[in-house]
Amino acid sequence: MRNQSQEIDDNQRLVRALGSTEHLFWLLDQNRPTHFAMVAEIDRRFATDAWHAAFQALQHRHPLLSTCIAIDAQQHSGFYRVTDATVPLRVLEQDPTAWQAEAAREIATRFVGSAAPLLRATLLQGECSSTLILVAHHSVIDGMGSASLIEDLLSVLSGERLAPLPLAPSLETVLDTDLSHAAVLPPPSPAPAPKPFRPDAAQAPHVDAIALSADVTRRLVARARAEQTTVHGAIAAAVHEAGRRLSSAWTDRALRTVTPIDLRGLSDDACAAAGVYITQTITIDDHPRGTELWTAARKIKQDLAPSQARESVAAELKALDAVMTARPSVEHAAGFLSAVLAFDVMVSNLGNQPIASAYEGVSLNALWGPIVTSGFADDQIIGACTIDGVLRLTHTSHGAIRGLLEEVRAILEEAVS
Repeated sequence: MRNQSQEIDDNQRLVRALGSTEHLFWLLDQNRPTHFAMVAEIDRRFATDAWHAAFQALQHRHPLLSTCIAIDAQQHSGFYRVTDATVPLRVLEQDPTAWQAEAAREIATRFVGSAAPLLRATLLQGECSSTLILVAHHSVIDGMGSASLIEDLLSVLSGERLAPLPLAPSLETVLDTDLSHAAVLPPPSPAPAPKPFRPDAAQAPHVDAIALSADVTRRLVARARAEQTTVHGAIAAAVHEAGRRLSSAWTDRALRTVTPIDLRGLSDDACAAAGVYITQTITIDDHPRGTELWTAARKIKQDLAPSQARESVAAELKALDAVMTARPSVEHAAGFLSAVLAFDVMVSNLGNQPIASAYEGVSLNALWGPIVTSGFADDQIIGACTIDGVLRLTHTSHGAIRGLLEEVRAILEEAVS
């Protein structure tokens, strides 16, 4: 498979080149869709015209939301502005709390990178409430960035006027000085066995969601702190234990879990930017079934710590930059994902209160996600987000371990009882 290309039209102009992380997501998306969704439940219903106006304001504020991806004659990928690009919005009159099927439909509907914009939305309208499913190409934004877009939309709907922001730089540009001084890493070690991809068909994944009670969430935060670990570590450990209880394939082997790490704290230029500012790291859990949750959670925290250090981030990005400079094919990028990352689980945790919940005249009742698939046949993708003291989890998979989230809930509740 060759990299997607398109002839650059007269109404398109180069905004900037893709960074290496963005380019990798662009390649991977051509192998299997890697776009993602965030779901926001709000306590009001707005007219469709108000939503269209809010999305226009969003595009005015964020330049990359009016772009497509194209490659020039030298095979350099870039974001190109399309002057008449508008965010597609589907509006459905149905129960706003029954969003899982529509989210799955959106994950099954791939983006065409050569078409602008790289963002779309579905709105479920009830009598007095609404649910927004915001869907984005992973080259243009990440989960935290998508949450900030939801915050911007709700601010506009509540009457605020938001000023345009500078063009969001690539992650590699933001950390350019760090990369120039970073160590040169040896080639990454392959996984014990490559992960097979699922068939490349427009099939909707399984999407499930649960919310812990505010009391359980509060006790989980306090207990994680007392046990010298994190809520993220507890979630990952609970997913591993739940999977081992429910799947014979997981019972007797080490589990590989990928964690996206938000890097906005490393630079003021990325702190408030809506772009792709993540790296990913693998942890391996070889504890047997029945291991105490907090023992496993502490190990996960310990294993993640080195990858969060600035020097480690810079070295990983430098290695990726070298690979992407060689302009690998879609097959090469997919081979890296299959042979090196080869994960069983992804836990993508947006943390506590990534955006505000109260706006003038409207409230965010719930934020769910990220909802995404990697393309592997049997990966289990867990999204986590805490809003107003309630931890919410999503589970997305084409080869789902059924009942996984309910088992995770039971394990976490038992661990804090």
